[in-house]
Amino acid sequence: MEAMPQEQTLEKLAGTNVAAALLDEYLALKGKPGPLDKRLDEVRDRLRDLVTEHGHFVDEVRGVSVRVEPRFRKEYEPEQLRGTFPRQAGCVKPAVDVAQMEACLRAGMVTDTELEREGVLTRTLHSRALVVKPLGQRPAGLARR
Repeated sequence: MEAMPQEQTLEKLAGTNVAAALLDEYLALKGKPGPLDKRLDEVRDRLRDLVTEHGHFVDEVRGVSVRVEPRFRKEYEPEQLRGTFPRQAGCVKPAVDVAQMEACLRAGMVTDTELEREGVLTRTLHSRALVVKPLGQRPAGLARR
């Protein structure tokens, strides 16, 4: 797995003007509904690409941190699942029915640990999610110092 870039401030980020403009537009569009969804998606994608390429950053003026987090999707090996866990054969169609398999997991019929141990469970990178979070508040005693 590749190392995540160090978090930095917006001032140190390459392309600061571009990042600031994209972040401003992203924050402005995020609260507006409807036809702006497409533009919001485009701006989010561009901002996510910029953060992926140049690293995480903190914008103290806007009071947010911006980073990219990986999102994973579970996948199963159908033949291995059938052979090792015959009771789960109903979860396997031409490919594993992931929703049904998740229901089996929730019901306690099998665990992720058992599936991983037998080489049935794999995880693949599904997407990278842009995360823009407000900066945490300092405790009152520290804020006055």
